[in-house]
This record gives sequence, C-alpha cells and structure tokens, in this order.
Amino acid sequence: MKQQQDDNIHETLKDAAIYLAEYAATLMAVGAQTSRVQLNTLRTARALGFEANLLVFPKTLSITLLDAEHNRTYTYIKATPRTGINFKANMRLSALSWRAFDRRLPLKALWRMFRLIMKEKGENRWLVLLLASLANMCFCRLFDGNLTSMAIVFAATLAGFLLRQELTRRGMNHLAVFTMCAFVSTMIGATDYLWFHGGTEDISLGTSMLYLVPGVPLINGVMDIVDGHALDGIARLTGACLLIICIAVGLSATVVMLDIDPTTFTKVVRPDVVRAAVADGLFAAVAGAGFAIISNPPRKALLVCALLACVGHGARYFLMHHAGLELDLVTASAAAAFVIGLLAVPFAMRLHCPAECFAFPSLLPMVPGMFAYKAVRDLINIVRLPDDYTMEYVARFFHNTSLTVLVMFGMVVGCIVPIFIFHRQSFSVTRK
Repeated sequence: MKQQQDDNIHETLKDAAIYLAEYAATLMAVGAQTSRVQLNTLRTARALGFEANLLVFPKTLSITLLDAEHNRTYTYIKATPRTGINFKANMRLSALSWRAFDRRLPLKALWRMFRLIMKEKGENRWLVLLLASLANMCFCRLFDGNLTSMAIVFAATLAGFLLRQELTRRGMNHLAVFTMCAFVSTMIGATDYLWFHGGTEDISLGTSMLYLVPGVPLINGVMDIVDGHALDGIARLTGACLLIICIAVGLSATVVMLDIDPTTFTKVVRPDVVRAAVADGLFAAVAGAGFAIISNPPRKALLVCALLACVGHGARYFLMHHAGLELDLVTASAAAAFVIGLLAVPFAMRLHCPAECFAFPSLLPMVPGMFAYKAVRDLINIVRLPDDYTMEYVARFFHNTSLTVLVMFGMVVGCIVPIFIFHRQSFSVTRK
C-alpha cells in the first residue's frame, strides 16, 4: 500500500515538473525577463501544492519539485526552445499563472490552456512586413534622412525583412539569416551613393539595416543583470552582440564590394525645437508601433506603444536641443526612458498586460543605431585606410562604441526603475 502511494506521489511530481519546465522554458523563449519566469513558475507550483526550486541557465533550465512534507523530490531539466519574441504569449502565459493560483486549476486544465495559447496564430506576415518597413523608414527620418533616403530605406527594409521571413521559415541558422539580410538591405541602401545622390546618402546606408538590431534581447539582457540574474543577462547580451556582428559583416561586405566611403555624416539643424520635437515624436510613434508588431504584441498594445514612443522620443529631442537644457545623449535618453517606464505601468494595470510589452517596443526608436553604425564604419576604416589614419579611427571607434553602450544602459535603467519601484503592481498586472 505504501509503495503504491509512493508511486502515485512520484508520478504526480513528475507530471507537474514536466509541465512547469515546459511553461518556464516557453516563457524564456518568448522574451520574458528571468524574474518574471521565476515568479510565474513558482506561483504555479504553489497552486499545484508543491514547493519548487528553479535554476535558469542560458539554454536550459532545471526545476526541482518538493511535496508538502519535503519527503520526496523530482528534478527535471528542459532545453529552452527557439520560438522568437512573442509578447502576446508572454501576456497570456503570465495571466495563466495567476489563473492557476486564484482558481487552483488542475494540471490537465493547465496543459489544455497552455496548448491553446501556443496554438494562437501570430500577426499576418504581410502586415508585419509592411509595418516593419514603414517603421524603419520613419527611423530613417529620426536620423535626419530626407525623402529620398526614406524611400530607399523602405525598399531596403521590405526586401531584407521578406528575405528574413523566408529564410527563417526554412529553418536557416539565425546568424546566417542576419548576415544575408544585412547584406541585401545595405546593398539597396547603397544605391543612394551610386545612383540617386539624394543628399543624405550616409543615412540611407546607415539605417537600411537597423530593423535587424536586436533591441529586445539587448534590453532584456541589461534588465536581467540589473535584476541580479547576471548569467542569463550576459548570455542574452552575448547573443545580441553576435547578431550585431553579423549585421556588421553584411554592412562591411557592401562597403568593400562597392568601394563606398562612408566617412561623412549628415546633420540637420532645426531652429524650432518644439515643432521639431513634435515631428520627431510623430515619426517615432509609427516606428514604435511598427517595431512592436514584429514581436507579436496584443493588438491593444500597439496604440500604447505608439503613444509612449511618441512621448519618449519627443521628450528626448526636446531635452537635447532646447537652449536652456541641452542635455547630453546619455542623460536625455535615460530621462526619456524613465518617462516611458513611468507611463507603461498604469497602462499595464489598465490593460492587464506586462509593462515591458509597452515599454520595450517604445524604447526601440531611441536605440542608438547610428552610433553603432558609425562604430562599425570606423572599424572598417581602421582596416582599409593607411596607417596615418589608424589612430584617428581607433579613437572614433571607441568613442562611438562607448556612447552606444552607455546610451543603451541609460535607456534600460531609466525604463526599468519605475517597473522596480512599482514591483508588486508590475508583476501582478495580468491578474484579473
């Protein structure tokens, strides 16, 4: 009799551990930060009547379940699947943990709801393609590109993103996909140098591949490090850096093959700061919504992403260019990101959606893509130009690289401070 009871408890622990491991691994794969993964998983384990210990590693996770008397344990290890960023699944899975906790749902019901969530179709690929192209076109405008540059960047993004969709659907390695897409997009972006000569040729080339910048993994990586999950944060940042290197390889191939001199950089001065800030905000709204849809957010989040991107980018422009302020890029970016994070929390509570579903896409128009482009450009020139110019471009490379890193760190810290201040509200917004 006792043996049969032990076997039953063992099977119950095993079944629960398999579900919880699948749940946690899926949350990691769809782009949830490590703290949310742990809180949601442990909450579900308590709802099932178990105590859980969860160890999250870069590519795997391990969960150990203990029964109520701590007499029996079961450990299960699960590899993290590669599903891509999916904010809608993040929201639904977070809500599922609260439903399990509040209603004490049985394991079979949880499995059924979990599978239904994962079967939900993403956004129409053609709609994503169109909005991503419009977003990068507006991104080009945020860096002072003219109408010619905007048209070229739209075409470059359309071709590159379509290629990305097709290669990803065929299961090609994601590093190779990013390299090829960056090459195709920058080749189209370089046509401004070769044929059109629209006046902002450098912007056409520099922004043509910025739709590939892995903004969400970069933001998640910094957030994990700040939140104490250094191993996962470093792993996410390393993966994002590998993707950036692939983008740089594609750009370098274009520059070398076409023998382009990308050393110039256009800067447009707008005398009316308020009107310019409003215009920047409106273009950032389109960019924010377009970049958001790539990550498959809930439809109700798109307008909020557009609004927050508009307010954030407009505020940063005003802080940097107003005669009485003239803040540096790092400080202005951190302040604007703080505003975005502060506004994201009440919207998250209102719409029952994690704050990062609004905040992260809204930050993407402020990602210092052009400074990253300049850093890659300087690295290319270190290799290509004579020794007399080497030290100049070494200094420029470290300047632009440092600025890119500091702006990213300032943005993420500014954005997550309100989320940490309102920690309880931020991690319970999906509870209905």
